[in-house]
Amino acid sequence: MILRTLGTALLCVGLVTTAHAGNCADDLTAVDKALRSQYGADRTWKNILACPIVLDGELRKDAIVNKTQIKEISYFRNIAYMQLNRGDEQMCKESIKKPKRMLRVW
Repeated sequence: MILRTLGTALLCVGLVTTAHAGNCADDLTAVDKALRSQYGADRTWKNILACPIVLDGELRKDAIVNKTQIKEISYFRNIAYMQLNRGDEQMCKESIKKPKRMLRVW
């Protein structure tokens, strides 16, 4: 269980660090920041290293999305990262539109 969580955390960190510079990369960074802000401020080593979705953590009481929406946001976010890594900026922008709208990232 710990190895699986650690492997997924490394995958999440790897996806973030391999993103190319560009407008879509900035949008992805904003979505990641908004996604992390939906969770409580627990600063354990596990929360710092891992993606919030992996942790099954508790959403803040004032969160603007629910857990089902978090999974949907994560799905589109991962697709956008793959498209960005392939160099397809336009498809990346299309994929990240829904998560931006759900998280109210303008």
